[in-house]
Amino acid sequence: MIRTLITLPLFALLTGCSTPPAQVESQVLLRTSNAWDGSQYPNYPDGPPELTLVKIRIPPETTLDWHSHPMPNAGYLLAGELLVETRDSGKQVRIKAADALAEIVDGVHRGRTGTQAAELIVFYAGSSGVPLSRPAISSKPLTSLLDSIDQRLHIAQAVALNKWDSGQPVEAPEREQQVIANARSQALRFGVDEHRAAVFFADQIEANKLLQYRALSRWHAAGSAPQTPRVDLGSQLRPQLDRLQRTLLSQLAEFDRNRPAQCQATLAQAIGQLGKDPQQSLALIRATTHLCSSQ
Repeated sequence: MIRTLITLPLFALLTGCSTPPAQVESQVLLRTSNAWDGSQYPNYPDGPPELTLVKIRIPPETTLDWHSHPMPNAGYLLAGELLVETRDSGKQVRIKAADALAEIVDGVHRGRTGTQAAELIVFYAGSSGVPLSRPAISSKPLTSLLDSIDQRLHIAQAVALNKWDSGQPVEAPEREQQVIANARSQALRFGVDEHRAAVFFADQIEANKLLQYRALSRWHAAGSAPQTPRVDLGSQLRPQLDRLQRTLLSQLAEFDRNRPAQCQATLAQAIGQLGKDPQQSLALIRATTHLCSSQ
């Protein structure tokens, strides 16, 4: 038996029975000297080189924090979709599975998922001791507050999809009162007046419903809703809204401590600079209806 095993390869060689090697295929996914927003890459960081390859999964309906990268890097999306946007210029790019993206160096940006999780591989060409990313800290309380309000509004379509599937109405008085009551109970811990918190979150609820009504009307006119994966309302979306509530209370307290002198004008200008579509801008306006009112 041992002799047979040894002589089989020789027999195959002598008789010419060999398997031809498989053809190697190669595809360049990305080659560029510029980031996706058109900015040119600077030099690599000084110091000993360090290459890092990271696999990232971002859950559905998630908005990442604003951040920047001090080194060139590129991502390849394995699954899902991802919207990448810059903070200062408002530029956006949407990538889907099998797309490659040359990321921005030093510019502040973030990623945002929709109803699907996003999985991606990111390659960083840095140097030892240099962090892969840095959080962007806003020096303006209004900017931070509007950003979190916008994140909350972003969830409206996923909520509307749940209500389309279940046939539930947009109006949910019991849940709305629960949200407002919870805001009242937490307000003092964050340094916000209870009535102030109640009015503020009532505005958030009404603004969110505006976007839900818009989505449902569009789907009724088309005869169907998008065939995208659903994000569960009870186990995923509502816990996310609860987490945002605590962030918003903290930012509202900071805004009230540093309220601009010309509050309404400053607020209107800030919303205008965000460059949202008309419906999203209208929702932001509704969400901030009483932001500049006296407490």
